[in-house]
Amino acid sequence: MATGSCSTSAGGKKKGEERVLSHGDVVLIRSDLAILRGPCFINDRIIAFFFAHLSAGLGDDLLLLPPSIPYLLSKLPDLASVAAVAEPLRLASRRLVLLPVNDNPDAAVAEGGSHWTLLVIDNATSASGPRFVHHDSIRGAPNLPVASRLADALRPLLQSDWRRRATVPVVEGPTPRQTNGYDCGVYVMAIARTICGWWKNGHGRLRGGDWFEAVGREVNADSVKAMRSELLQLINTLIQDKAKAKASSTTSEGNNKTSNTG
Repeated sequence: MATGSCSTSAGGKKKGEERVLSHGDVVLIRSDLAILRGPCFINDRIIAFFFAHLSAGLGDDLLLLPPSIPYLLSKLPDLASVAAVAEPLRLASRRLVLLPVNDNPDAAVAEGGSHWTLLVIDNATSASGPRFVHHDSIRGAPNLPVASRLADALRPLLQSDWRRRATVPVVEGPTPRQTNGYDCGVYVMAIARTICGWWKNGHGRLRGGDWFEAVGREVNADSVKAMRSELLQLINTLIQDKAKAKASSTTSEGNNKTSNTG
């Protein structure tokens, strides 16, 4: 649960809202960097950014959704609305779909909620058909009811035969336990990274195996702690790369103007 939320003083709020990086559809602001330095609860922008980064080069079989999409899908009033929003995502044709789950009960409260978990639509590893796998880093899986409501909303989209929809189960995947009250979002990102690596290495191509062993091997309190620093380094590298590209473009435009007036 979130016991490490970070607040910004009134004087620092304007500086905290300064944009530092645009990456795909995600814009990170300066306060996001402070969150990563911790100890703070991870927000949806950081997860969306990292999922967009992980998605590069994955192909169509594996889909990582930003937190806003599963949250919207879980709040829609009926199947027709869910189907209309989900249709472009082609969930049934993907091998794996990774969906961050947040327990925010009120859509009107921005960045509400106190716990992140990961729900995976698994069309790849079970010989009996699709399943949902839920990873919760807190003992007792307190987010399971929230994840189950999302699964209930999506289940009809995975089986065209209504008689088989009840056979798409939600199972709890073995998940390393967080050792504090604020790293749940980092666990979500770490598990997602492990699943993507497991898939890229070809382990997901054959039914009968899953990513559980890889998660147990690669995700722990130490790797999660290190991940905050790794994300800061990644963001700083992308900021520098964009600055170099902008400077190079400016220099090139200046040279072209000089040659055209010479």
